[in-house]
Amino acid sequence: MTSLPLFPLHTVLFPGSPLTLHIFEERYRLMMAHCLEQHEPFGVLLIRDGAEVGDPNPIAYHVGTTAQINSSVRLDDGRYLVSTVGQQRFRVTHSTQYKPYMMAHVELLQDNVQARHMALIPRLQKVYDTYWQAVAAATGVQQEVEELPLDGIDLTYHLAHRLHVSNERKQHWLESDTVTRIHEMMILLRAEIALLPQGNGHYRGDQINWPWSWN
Repeated sequence: MTSLPLFPLHTVLFPGSPLTLHIFEERYRLMMAHCLEQHEPFGVLLIRDGAEVGDPNPIAYHVGTTAQINSSVRLDDGRYLVSTVGQQRFRVTHSTQYKPYMMAHVELLQDNVQARHMALIPRLQKVYDTYWQAVAAATGVQQEVEELPLDGIDLTYHLAHRLHVSNERKQHWLESDTVTRIHEMMILLRAEIALLPQGNGHYRGDQINWPWSWN
C-alpha cells in the first residue's frame, strides 16, 4: 500500500498510454510541484460525477492508473504543461486528504495471463490484422498497420487506449482482467468487420452506422 496524490479527470489512462496535461488550477499546480520535486507519480481516476475544473470533490471511480511525468514546462504565470505516461493500475483503499488536492492510500494491482490463455493473444492480433485488411478492401486504400506490442497485457492496454468507445467501457476494461479484455475486444473487432462492405473500392463512411472508431 502506498500514498498517492490523485487527479480526477474525464479520461481513462491505461498503463503504457501517453497523457498530456495543461495544469492551471492552483491545487493541481501544487500537486505537480510536489510530484516534480519528489520525482513521484500521481494517480489518474475517471470522474463518475462532477467536473474537472472548479469542483472541490468530484466523485471518481476507485480504480485508476499511476502517471509518471516524462517532461514538464512551468510557464511564467505558474501554469504547467506536462507530458506523462501511464504506469500501473491501482485501487483506492481510503482517502487521506481533500485539500489542497486529493490524496489516498492505494493498492497497486498486478496483471497476469495464465499459460492456458496465452493462445488468445495471437488470436486477438489476427482479428486486428483482419480488421485492417477488411478496411483496405472496403475503401480501396491500403492501410498502414502500426506495430503492436508483443506482450499480451501491453497489447490489450494499447488497443483499449486506441479504441474509441465510451469512458465507461474503457473504465470497465481498466478494471477487468486481461482475458476479459481480449474476449471483448475480439467481439468488437468482429462486429466492425461484419459491418464493412465486401469491398470493390466504392465506399461511403456515412452509409455505415459505426459502433466505434479508431482515435
